[in-house]
Amino acid sequence: MASAFEYAPAPESRSVVDIAPSYGLFIDGEFTEAAEGKVFKTVSPSSEEVLSEVARAGAADVDRAVKAARKAFEKWSALPGSERAKYLFRIARIIQERSRELAVLETLDNGKPIKETRDADLPLVAAHFFYYA
Repeated sequence: MASAFEYAPAPESRSVVDIAPSYGLFIDGEFTEAAEGKVFKTVSPSSEEVLSEVARAGAADVDRAVKAARKAFEKWSALPGSERAKYLFRIARIIQERSRELAVLETLDNGKPIKETRDADLPLVAAHFFYYA
């Protein structure tokens, strides 16, 4: 028999996030596999459940990332401060908009209480981007 009441998922439940089975390295604007093909599992300390597999960077990957960052810095540093501020401000707003998801992910990944990630960590992350914007 169906319940007369339908309930939404708890605001801090895992159902509010989508975790991909694997993540690559974000280098030069795209996700790529590690050069050596190595991965590690990220495990929830509260349940010992494997959350995802993440590419494990090696020296070649770090070199590639540094090269990409240097290339991006040329364009970034040429932008006027007011334009850079728009990007930083937008990052802060996206963090605020998705803070519920990010807090749940952080709690699943490291076992911190949701109250700490939701009420302290994420607001501080957004505040830092707003400050530098």
